[in-house]
Amino acid sequence: MDILPLELRKLGLKEKEARVYLAGLELGPESLQNIARKSEITRPTAYGIVRALQEKGLFREVQQGKKRLFVANSPEKILNILRLQKRELEEKEREFIRIIAALESRYALKDGGIQIFKGKEGLQVLQEQILYTTKKDIIVFTSEKAQTQRWYVILQKRLGRLSIQEKIVPSLQGTLFLGEKAIFISAKKQEGYLIDNPLVVNSLKHLV
Repeated sequence: MDILPLELRKLGLKEKEARVYLAGLELGPESLQNIARKSEITRPTAYGIVRALQEKGLFREVQQGKKRLFVANSPEKILNILRLQKRELEEKEREFIRIIAALESRYALKDGGIQIFKGKEGLQVLQEQILYTTKKDIIVFTSEKAQTQRWYVILQKRLGRLSIQEKIVPSLQGTLFLGEKAIFISAKKQEGYLIDNPLVVNSLKHLV
């Protein structure tokens, strides 16, 4: 029993993709019709599979005179599939972490209206709180002017004209954003705090 098709399926190829790829390796440069015959599938199906395998780097098209032939690439190209799968998994993991951080921040118990965000994904969620504010009157104390400029551009596109009071405070070691809420971000420590308590927010406006 030939176990190669099963091994290729472990690497992410579908059953018919494995058959077409093995047929291509065995035949060398060949017409699509002969590849389909060797794979024991119809020509239209073989055409779609060969195109899919081309995108994965396992097949290529060659021209011999007036003939258009297809040839399977070296088995080393299978590493491309593994690298692609690895990148997709990493992207899904990052998205999953971001969603978990968002859920935790939204449904976590609040201690006096204060939420804590940690790590890169946590800070991303916190920054989204800034970018989706509905208030146009904003007070900002920051030591990281470049970061706030990016926020203003996004907010102006969404809200229109803004009233921004900004003070550069080198010793602040972060950014304090005061509007409907108070948001403090320390990029160096990878931590952020969201204060959703009107009394505390008003006190900060007078103290800072």
